Amino acid sequence: MDIVSRHSERYSLKNQDAMIHYINQVQSSWTAGKNFPDDISEGYLRQLASAWLPEENDLPSLPVLNALDDPAHTGADPPAEFDARKKWTNCPSLLHIYDQGNCGSCWAVSVASVITDRTCIATNGAFKDYISAWNLVCCCTDEEKCSSSCGGGYSAKAFEFHVKQGIVTGGEFGTNQGCMPYQIKYCSHHMGDKGKYPNCKSYNETVVPVCVSECPNKGYKIPMNKDKHFGKRAYQVNVADLKKELVEKGPVTMSFKIYEDFFLYKTGVYHQVTGKKLGGHAVRVLGYGTENGESYWLVANSWNPEWGDQGLFKIRSGTNDCNSEENFQTSEPKV
Repeated sequence: MDIVSRHSERYSLKNQDAMIHYINQVQSSWTAGKNFPDDISEGYLRQLASAWLPEENDLPSLPVLNALDDPAHTGADPPAEFDARKKWTNCPSLLHIYDQGNCGSCWAVSVASVITDRTCIATNGAFKDYISAWNLVCCCTDEEKCSSSCGGGYSAKAFEFHVKQGIVTGGEFGTNQGCMPYQIKYCSHHMGDKGKYPNCKSYNETVVPVCVSECPNKGYKIPMNKDKHFGKRAYQVNVADLKKELVEKGPVTMSFKIYEDFFLYKTGVYHQVTGKKLGGHAVRVLGYGTENGESYWLVANSWNPEWGDQGLFKIRSGTNDCNSEENFQTSEPKV
C-alpha cells in the first residue's frame, strides 16, 4: 500500500495512459481503462460527481434506523451474496441504468431510482412507473438546503422531500412517461464520438430547472397534486445493518468521495489507488458479494450503460474506502 500512497499525486487524468498503466501495475483488484476522452475537463468531471457530503458541507445526517429496533426486519441472517435484481424480478427498474446527462444531479437520480425500486418492491411489483428525478432537481432546492439543482445536492434532503412534499412520476428524457420526465438528454460522457449516444459536447442546450405546479408532460392525464408519491420516513442505515436492509427492503443510496482513478474503472472490486479527490458522488447500492477473496458492494452508477461494467461497479466493503460506508440512506414508501 505504501507504493500507492507515495505516488498518489503524480498520476492524474491529464495523462490517462500513464495513470491506467500505473493502476493496473500496482494492484490486481480492479482494472482501469479509458472511459473519457483525453481532453475531458476537470470541471465537467466535478459536475458528474457533485453530491454534497454531510461531513464536508456541515449538513445534518438522517436518523439511523437500527435493524434490531425495526419490527419489519426478520431475525434471519443475510445470505453470503445478494443481488436485488435477482430477488425482485417483477421490478424492471432494478435493471435500469440511468443517465444524468450533463447535469450535476447524481444526488437526485440515485434517490429517485431507490424510491422507484422500493415502491415497486413494497407493492409486490404493482408499481412499475418511475419516480421523477427531475421533480427533485427542480423543486428540492436551496430553500430546503437540498440542492443547487444541476449544481449538486444532498441525498438526505431529497429523501426528506419524499416524506414531506411527495414526488411525482417521470421517466427518462424522451420517454413521455409520467408527469415530469427528465429533461436532460442521454449523452456519451466517456466514449466521445464512438459511443451509442451523442457526444456530450455535441449540444450546448442549457435546460433551466423550474419548479412547476402542473405536469410538464401534457399527455399525462393524472393531475400533479394527485400524482405525488410519499414516504413514511427517511433514514440512514449503519454499515453493520446494510446487508439485512438490502435483502429485506431493497436498494439504498451510497454517498462517497470520488477520486480521479474512479473515472477509469472498468471491472473488478474498486478501491482508491491514485489521483486527487474531485468531489462527492451519490449512487444506488443493489447488493453485495465476494470476488477473488475481496468483499464488495454492488453499485449502479448514473453515467449510462457504457461506463464501467455496463453501468455498474463494485467497491471494496469493510474498509470504508473513499468514506463509502458512512452515508447509506433511503426512505420507506407509503403504499
